[in-house]
Amino acid sequence: MRRWMTAVLWLAAALPLSAQYNVKRLMEEGRRQFDMGYYVVAMQVFERIAAMKPHQYEAWYLSALCKYRLEDFKGAAEDGSRALALQPYIPDLFDLHAMASMRLERYDSAAIDYTRALEIDAANRDYWYNRAYAIYMGGDSVVARQQIDYILRRWPEFQQAQWLRSMIDRGVRPAPSKAPSVPAKGFWLPTLPKLSDETDHQPKTHNPLMQKK
Repeated sequence: MRRWMTAVLWLAAALPLSAQYNVKRLMEEGRRQFDMGYYVVAMQVFERIAAMKPHQYEAWYLSALCKYRLEDFKGAAEDGSRALALQPYIPDLFDLHAMASMRLERYDSAAIDYTRALEIDAANRDYWYNRAYAIYMGGDSVVARQQIDYILRRWPEFQQAQWLRSMIDRGVRPAPSKAPSVPAKGFWLPTLPKLSDETDHQPKTHNPLMQKK
């Protein structure tokens, strides 16, 4: 297995920046390493792709994802910001950036991220909850309580929201270790058939989730 990982890293390092080669295959290799739990190897592959294709948001997102799994939350936030600058219409990107921000105790930033995510996916109860959590941890218990009340009217059996309401009512702030540990819907992995910058090197100006099929 170590020999295979070395080969992957050698492939990533050996490809010249200006060459025309199959980046899709390299992306698939990085994802395969990620799926096997080899986050360092996967991260190095995705970072190499990002260096070669800096306008491809998928590489930045996946690099951020690896760093989050490796508990490099600062690096995850930085790479997540780069992904969002290129593609601000996928809520999962805001989710990952928000999770990294909460681990860094940047609660205001996380609340903003979840507000943006909810503008795209307003039916996601976990985004609502995580925003309320970030608001409360940021020091605004009044607004956080209002958010939790709304959540429980909409999803009355949501146990996490019930727990957070009890914490707010008692004036107890959870320890940072109690922050949600994974993005709300689990980690999203972008599809691979078409790289985002094969046809356009500019940031997206439309919402791909709203395209008609």
